[in-house]
Amino acid sequence: MADAGQESSEGISVSKPVARVMMLVNAAVWGSGYTMLKHVQENMPTQWMMFFRMASAVLLMAIVFFPRLRRIRLRRYIVPGLILALTYWLGFIFQLKGLETTSPGRNSFFTDTYCVMVPFVVWAFTRKRPSWQHLVAAFVCAFGIGLVSLSGGGGAELMHMSFGDAMTIIGAFFFALNLVLVGFIGKDFDAIALMLAEFVWCALLFGAGAVLTEGGPSMAWARWDIVLCIAYLVIGSTVIAQVFQTIAIQNLPTSEASVILSTECIFAMLVSVIFTGETLTVPSLCGFALIFGAILLSEIQLPSAKRQRGHNGRRLEEQRRDSRREAHERTDVRNSPGTPSVPSSRWR
Repeated sequence: MADAGQESSEGISVSKPVARVMMLVNAAVWGSGYTMLKHVQENMPTQWMMFFRMASAVLLMAIVFFPRLRRIRLRRYIVPGLILALTYWLGFIFQLKGLETTSPGRNSFFTDTYCVMVPFVVWAFTRKRPSWQHLVAAFVCAFGIGLVSLSGGGGAELMHMSFGDAMTIIGAFFFALNLVLVGFIGKDFDAIALMLAEFVWCALLFGAGAVLTEGGPSMAWARWDIVLCIAYLVIGSTVIAQVFQTIAIQNLPTSEASVILSTECIFAMLVSVIFTGETLTVPSLCGFALIFGAILLSEIQLPSAKRQRGHNGRRLEEQRRDSRREAHERTDVRNSPGTPSVPSSRWR
């Protein structure tokens, strides 16, 4: 019987340039997916759309990863998959409710604020306080959201758009919660199998919600443009992008991968402007820039003064040891020329 240790996935090695391209493709595919979602959502009910997306992704992943999955005890993934699926499902429910009344580009920037929320969700679980960097990122993000919200117009239009913004931000919170739970739960499970279990439960939740609240499916949805958009979301956004991210993040520093992936909202805005005619005002551009800056600030790790002092102290001590060793090697004739010197450990 396979245990958790035997189920751990083996890494796939690629060069750093290839890994960077994979992360950039991932960001572009996810970013463009907002416009695809908006188009499908305008022509079919939201939960039916997500049911077809998740069910198709489950089928495709089961076929592609069958040799790997057959070696895993899938029953132990039922409960963890359900826990993750509940937060993932709620995230999509609120995000897509927001997308009904807002533009794809705007929706993407507000969704990506989950990056800023993650340290505060971790704080709630572990009592580990967010750093000054995360506090500044949260303040900058809130200010950016305010600028974007005020750029929506006046009167009823502003109230209408603000409702969509609020729904999207609530969805971002559940995505942040999902990410934190993946961090706690995922270390004991195979990544692909856990993702598949999560998607299975999501398909069931969306399917049940669709039947209960949106009625039965309709043949009117079987249009080529809707089918192509759903295929793009399934093959591109749900499967290929996830696989690319899993491989690339094993071959890049986490901070570099996070920065590249943060460009998702920029791709989303560009595609929305080009294909849906989304308009940008000066306040909204400034707000989006602040939100993007907050996302970057929350993702990258800046050296603290304490870490820098420790780093400098270690370097100085290493230099002193190297100097002493070199002097010893020059003066001690007992050192054999063929004896290798032990390199000092480098602080990373």
